[in-house]
Amino acid sequence: MTLNESFFSIQQVAPLWHSTLGIERETLRVQPDGTISSYPHRKDWGTRNHQPYIQTDFAESQVEIITPPEYTADHLMSWLKAAHQIVSEDIVEEQDLLWPFSMPACIPTDTTKIKIAQLTNQKEYAYREGLARLYGKHVQLISGIHYNFQLNPDVIEANYQQHGGQESFIDYHNETYMHLVRNYFRYRWFLTYFLGASPYVAENYSTNFYGKPHQIPMRSIRQSRYGYQNKETVVMDYTDLYSFVQTIEAALQRGDLHLEKELYRDVRLRGASPTRDLLKKGISYLEFRNIDINPYLPYGIDKETINFIRHFLISILFLEDDRQDNQVVEGHQMNYRIAEAHPLDACPFKEEALHIIQVMDRVNQELSLPYWPSKREYLIQALDQPELTLAGQIVTETPDSTDYLEMGLTLAQQHQQTMLEQPFLLHGFEDFELSTQDVLKEAIRRGIRVDIIDKQDNFLQLSYKDQQELVRNANMTRLDSLITYFSMENKVATKFILSQNNIRVPKGQNFNTFEAANAYYSLIQNTGLVIKPKNTNYGIGISIFVDKPNEKEYQESILLALAEDDTVIIEEYVKGTELRFYLQNHEVLGIVERQPAQVIGDGTSSIQQLIEKENQNPLRGVKHMAPMTTLELGSVEILQLKHQGLTVDSVPEAGQIVHLRENSNVSTGGISIDRTHDVHPSYIHLAQNAARALDAHFCGVDMIIEDYSVPADNHNYAIIEANYNPNITIHRHPGEGEPRLLGKAVLEELFPEAFS
Repeated sequence: MTLNESFFSIQQVAPLWHSTLGIERETLRVQPDGTISSYPHRKDWGTRNHQPYIQTDFAESQVEIITPPEYTADHLMSWLKAAHQIVSEDIVEEQDLLWPFSMPACIPTDTTKIKIAQLTNQKEYAYREGLARLYGKHVQLISGIHYNFQLNPDVIEANYQQHGGQESFIDYHNETYMHLVRNYFRYRWFLTYFLGASPYVAENYSTNFYGKPHQIPMRSIRQSRYGYQNKETVVMDYTDLYSFVQTIEAALQRGDLHLEKELYRDVRLRGASPTRDLLKKGISYLEFRNIDINPYLPYGIDKETINFIRHFLISILFLEDDRQDNQVVEGHQMNYRIAEAHPLDACPFKEEALHIIQVMDRVNQELSLPYWPSKREYLIQALDQPELTLAGQIVTETPDSTDYLEMGLTLAQQHQQTMLEQPFLLHGFEDFELSTQDVLKEAIRRGIRVDIIDKQDNFLQLSYKDQQELVRNANMTRLDSLITYFSMENKVATKFILSQNNIRVPKGQNFNTFEAANAYYSLIQNTGLVIKPKNTNYGIGISIFVDKPNEKEYQESILLALAEDDTVIIEEYVKGTELRFYLQNHEVLGIVERQPAQVIGDGTSSIQQLIEKENQNPLRGVKHMAPMTTLELGSVEILQLKHQGLTVDSVPEAGQIVHLRENSNVSTGGISIDRTHDVHPSYIHLAQNAARALDAHFCGVDMIIEDYSVPADNHNYAIIEANYNPNITIHRHPGEGEPRLLGKAVLEELFPEAFS
C-alpha cells in the first residue's frame, strides 16, 4: 500500500490527531404528535446575537446546539450533553420534544405555519425569507450534524519551514486545506454509506428544484438531490482556492447566488468573509456539513463517531489527489449514488472502501486508538451486510414509512428522559462541584461564554461581549476581598467582628494546645458544647454535644479539631433551629433549615443497615457532587452514637430519629428545608448586619434560633458561623421546599446586560 505523503508524513499522525474539533447539531422542536412546535425560541436562552451555545437555524422551531472548539471527543460530548439537557429542561414546559432524525416526519400543508427564525437582525431575517421563496420551506426544515475541523497549525507551520519553497505561507497553508477539501468531496461517500440515516421523510415533502424523492426509502434523503441543494447551474471549481473564489464570485454576478453563504456544499471554507479574503488571511478551519443525525443517540452523535470521522479525515490526507476538479465531480456522483440507493443495497464501491480502511489501519498504527479494532470489524462486515449500517438498521426496524413518525416520537421521548435525569447535575460537567455546575448551567443557558481554567479548582472565566469575570467555586469573585475570606475562615475573627457589632455569638474559649484545652474541661458547667477548629468550612472537624460530654469524648473531639487546625474553639452549645441565610450584596436570597445527618428507625434494621438504605437515595452521592451527601460511619458518627448510648448495631424503634451528627452541614450528610418565606424579618436584618460587618458580598450566615416565627431579642438567637463561598446547592435543590435560583443570581449581578 502506497501512501500519499506529499502534504504530511505518516509520522505526523499523532500531532494531526491533536487538531481542533467542533460540533453543531440542528434539531426540530416538535409537539407530542410530531407536528412542528409553534412556540417561540425561548427568551431564557438569551439574545441570539450573543449566544454561543444555543441558536436557531432557519426556522424558529429549529434549535442549533453548538460546542466550542476542543481537542477531544470527550470534551465535545460534555458540551453537547450540557446544552441538550438545558434545552430539554426548558422545553418540557411546552411539551416539546427534540426530533431525532434529520428529515421531518410532519410538514404543515400551510407553510405559513413554518415560522422563520425571529431574528432582530433584519438583514438576516430578510435573507431567510429569500431562501424560503427560492428553495421552499420544506428543505429548510432539514437538520444535521456539522463537523468543524482545524488542522493542527503547528504541523502545517513545520511542514512549510521544511518544504515551503518559494510560495508564501498563506498559499501553502491554503493548498494544504484544499487538498483535504478535494479528497473529502471525492471520498465522502464512505461516510454516507455507514452514517447515512435519513431514509424517510414526510409524505408531502418536496423540493423546489428537484421535486419529490423518486423512491422511499433511500439511504440518505438529506444527502441526495432531494436534500438541501443549490440549483444545477451553481458549479464550483475546487482545483485551488483561487479557482473557488472566482467561481463563487461568478455565481453571484450571474444571480445564481444572492450571498456567498447561500452556497450549500458539503464542505464550507471558514475563516474570512468575503471568501476572497481567504486568499490573504488563510482558511481557518473546514465545516463538514453532510453528517446525518443518528436517531438512536440522544445527542445525534457520540464519542466513537466523532473519533471515526476524525480518523477518516486524517486518513484521506494520505490518499492520492490529482489536484483537479474532476475528482470533486466524480465524488459528487458517487455520493449521490450511495445516498439515493435503497438502504439495504450493498456497497457498489467495496474495493475502494477496503482501500480506505487499509489507510485507516496504517494511520491507527501511529495512534493505537482503542475504538478501532471493533470499528474496523464492523465496517468490513457492513460492506457485505448493509442492514448493519445506520439506514439499514432503521428500515429493518421500521420497514413501513408510515411507522416513521411513531419511531421518531418513541426515540425522542426516550432521549428526553435521558436528558432530564438527575437535574441537579449539569450533564457532561459532573466532575465540577454542584454549585459551580449550577453557575455553568445558567451561563450556558443565557449565552455567557465559559472558559474552563482549572477543573479541579472549579475555576472559570466567564465572558459576555467585552466583559470578562473570573469565578471560582460558583461565588468567589472580584466582589469580595481576600481579607473578607480570612475573616470568615477564621472562626475566632468571625466571632470578634460580630461581637464588636453587637451581634450575639456563642460564648467560648480558644486553645492552641491539647493540654490547655483539656485542662479547661474541669471549668465547664453542665452544659452542651461545640468543639471546632479555628479555620474550617463544610463542617470539617466539628463536634457538637447537646449535653456535656464525658472526658474521653471531650478529648477525642479536641484531637479531631486539632487535626484540622492549630487552634481549637470550645464554645457553648446554643439550642434551637439552625438556619442558613444565603446573602448576596447584603441581601438575603435564600434561607434553609438544616437538619443533621440522620436515619429513621423501622424497628428491624440496625443503624448500619439504615445508613446503607438511605444511601440508595438518588439525591445522595459523593461529597459536593449531589444535593445530599452520602451518609458515613466514621469516627465522628461513632462518637455521636456513643453519646446517645448507641452503636452501629443498635436497632432503633420504628419512627425513632437517630442523629449521626449534631452539626447540620449538608456536606456531612444533613438535609435542607427551604424557609425563605417563613422566617421573621428581624432575623433577616441580623443576617444582613452580619454580612455588612464582615464586608462580605457573598456569604452564608448560620444562625441558631429558638423560634424563628417570633422577633429576635438578645437571648433567642446566636450566629454560630459565617462562611465565604456559601453552598448554592442546598438552596437550589433543597430536600423540601421551593428552589432558589442562586447561580442565576450570581450571573445577573456580574453580567446584568445578559439578562436585560
